Amino acid sequence: MSPIRTIARRELKALFDQPIAYILLVVFTGVNALLFFREVEVYNVASLRPMLDFLPWLLLFLVPAVTMRALAEDARSGTLEVVLAQPITELELLFGKYCGQALFLLVALAITLTVPLGLALGTAPELGLVVAQYVGAALLVAGLAAVGVWASSVSQNQITAFIVGVFVMFLLIFVGLDQLLVGLPPRLGAIAGALGVLSHFSQIARGVIDLRDAVYFVTLAALFLVLAYFSLLARKLTARGEALKRLRLGTVLLAVAVVVVNLFGRNIGGRLDLTPGRAFTLAPATRQLLRTLPDLVTIKLFASSALPKEIESTRRDVDDLLRDYRTAGRGKVKLVIQDPSADSAARQEARTSGIPPVQFNVLGQGELQVKEGYLGVAVRYADAVKTIPFVQQTNDLEYRLTSDIRALTHPQRPTIAFGEITDAAAARGQRSFEALREQLGANYTVHPFALTDSSVAPEVKVIAVAGTPDSLNPAQLARLQAFLQRGGSLLVMASGMQLSDRGPFALSRRVGWNALLQPYGVSIASDMVYDLASNTQVGLPAQFGQVLVPYPFWLRALGTGRSPVNADLGAVMLPWASQIDTGKATASVTPLLATSRAAGAQQATAFIQPGSPLSRDSLRPRVVAALATLPPATSSAPPRGRVVAVGSADFASDRYARNSPTNIVFVQNAIDWLAQDDALIAIRSKDRAPPPLVFGSSVKRGAAKYGNLIGVPVLLIAAGIARLWRRRRTTRRVYRPLVTAGATA
Repeated sequence: MSPIRTIARRELKALFDQPIAYILLVVFTGVNALLFFREVEVYNVASLRPMLDFLPWLLLFLVPAVTMRALAEDARSGTLEVVLAQPITELELLFGKYCGQALFLLVALAITLTVPLGLALGTAPELGLVVAQYVGAALLVAGLAAVGVWASSVSQNQITAFIVGVFVMFLLIFVGLDQLLVGLPPRLGAIAGALGVLSHFSQIARGVIDLRDAVYFVTLAALFLVLAYFSLLARKLTARGEALKRLRLGTVLLAVAVVVVNLFGRNIGGRLDLTPGRAFTLAPATRQLLRTLPDLVTIKLFASSALPKEIESTRRDVDDLLRDYRTAGRGKVKLVIQDPSADSAARQEARTSGIPPVQFNVLGQGELQVKEGYLGVAVRYADAVKTIPFVQQTNDLEYRLTSDIRALTHPQRPTIAFGEITDAAAARGQRSFEALREQLGANYTVHPFALTDSSVAPEVKVIAVAGTPDSLNPAQLARLQAFLQRGGSLLVMASGMQLSDRGPFALSRRVGWNALLQPYGVSIASDMVYDLASNTQVGLPAQFGQVLVPYPFWLRALGTGRSPVNADLGAVMLPWASQIDTGKATASVTPLLATSRAAGAQQATAFIQPGSPLSRDSLRPRVVAALATLPPATSSAPPRGRVVAVGSADFASDRYARNSPTNIVFVQNAIDWLAQDDALIAIRSKDRAPPPLVFGSSVKRGAAKYGNLIGVPVLLIAAGIARLWRRRRTTRRVYRPLVTAGATA
């Protein structure tokens, strides 16, 4: 390995001794930061995905520019033959050159670590996710560097090597581009996607290091290094000799083997999930349920073999998840995969199970085509069946499958009550909870609830209520207190301000629930919280369409992660929320959702027009959701009920949950915890959405942006000038012998 290490060190040093290296680094880091922060300012999330989306296209030009001189320059100047005349083989020379070029590119990639460090001034991205994404980027660099070295080996002209490298890398990126694949027949599109770099890189960029994707990049590098080795050896072999024929045959066979491995490598197992909460790995609750199944459960996947490219990645995730279910079931989960498009019996079974064909719009050759396909799941236990007609996304697939299996194998379901308090918002028809009722009905028997009910059914374990009564009469208060005393639990979703019908303002109001919450030492304040840093954008009419502006009264409340209710939830959108006062807490109180440090509160009257000025005095974090528990009155008494209070009555309604699915997830988790049924919380809470990017001040935001956009390039320029100036002084130094001739005599 010594010759390879020596050559690699020489290559790396030679690159940094040229001004072009620093020019490339400055352009790469500057353009990367410019494109990244432009996207981040639009989406405002703490994620590196915008950078990773642009990275292949930046490497398309950076890699050929770095590698074009690797072998082409030596071949042009004649030093290649001189080097090979030394005790060094073509293989050692090739690996040394490749390692030197790849190390330079990895240094360029490492410089971009200042981007996540800049984000850490606000909301730091998840460390495991960043590690996985940079591992994927390093694999991409390793594969493309081999392409660049091969392009340099086939020509003695650097410009020609650059053009060839750009062309081949563009093909590798382009064949995996969605715009191309949607125009190809589905089978051909699947093959092209398997051979292109984008589909494999995007899988790792999500935070999962899959062995199949790692194998692709390793074999990609191996293939082009073999082609480069063939190019080096072919220089000294006879044009029509047997040795050249054998070399050519071996190269072709190896290339075919690499392609076959990537086309038929779907069954290669093994992956390292570094996402927050291991979102792509079965939760312990799922594994526990599958290990204790009373009898055989059959999962049937009805999937067309020819699906559009945009569905292929979903199909791959579904396959992986179902195979994990089969493995965790230890013989009690049977997995059957059928293609209804090619099998009439499977088509009939899919139709019987309630899985219809779905139409896809496919852009064909100059026209928009409509095709049918299947991607549905049926879970069968004994004579009962539950189905997912079409898997649109895999974010909640584990939760849906596990809850279906549990409902089939454990048919007894707890009972809860859900109700709404009629106020101005409900009267105007602006509040409906159909989506929430549907989700709760999958795991609970849901009864209606009203304050006017004469009693609470004994089987009810949890009461969930949305809305704000002005007061509770003595009978209502006594009834609910008795419910809590016998161990029942309560979820209150209420705000302390009411929107006015006469203009864009809200007025404070009394919160009748506070009398019931008093023993727990929590109350819902008669105010409205705003957050200048962590909020949601709304559209305002402009001359040409709409313009998005931050709306501080629609909070992106941050999860504290201090309870199973919100352990894996990043943020919940709360419109027009009130503060939860915990200053007089006598029970065990845990904040669930809180604002950023840039939050204030308006009392009495709040002017809620978007864009209106807000006070920056008394800004601090404010709790907007909390849970509380009371110990039993005596050691022999039953435990008293749990309480969760949220300072917004509307956040789980259809109007807001449609654009923020985590709102309903939060309510479901809260009800599971209140019912002391924690089994599904960890599964449902797998939130793959990145957390909101919140900077404590504009100074930190500017430091993160301009430090990467200007600071890093300036430092690179300074480092380049210092190194080149030092090298120039060294090369101009006059040679002076260590020992004079007279002294020698």
